[in-house]
Amino acid sequence: MKITLKYGIAITLVIDGWVALKHFVLHLQGPSAQLADLAVFNLTAIVGLMLGIKEKRIANGNALTFLDGLKTGISIAVTYAILTSLYFAILLAKLGPSLMQQQGETSIPKAFLGVSLGFALFGTIFSALISMVLRKS
Repeated sequence: MKITLKYGIAITLVIDGWVALKHFVLHLQGPSAQLADLAVFNLTAIVGLMLGIKEKRIANGNALTFLDGLKTGISIAVTYAILTSLYFAILLAKLGPSLMQQQGETSIPKAFLGVSLGFALFGTIFSALISMVLRKS
């Protein structure tokens, strides 16, 4: 659980920091902003999941089954999916729907479902790939 929270929170902080920087300092919008989001979100997730799964392997005496790595990665992904969705909910409550409209999204439930499920789904895929590489019996 400690690894899950450590890396789930770390990924959330990087993603949330990027969103704040993008909107409030750089004022990026449109396709270039969406491309930057894609790069930052995925790179952050991959690095965080890799570090978390690797730490799990070290904690297991340098042994890691594919399933153990996958479970660790999914736990991390679900953690950052939930926490990032909460961050977006807070932003929405404070700033209103203008932030979502900048991203081309107008449906609040659809946006949160997309973020939560998207992060969890891609986190699961990344976790499976990383676990295959890092597994060691």
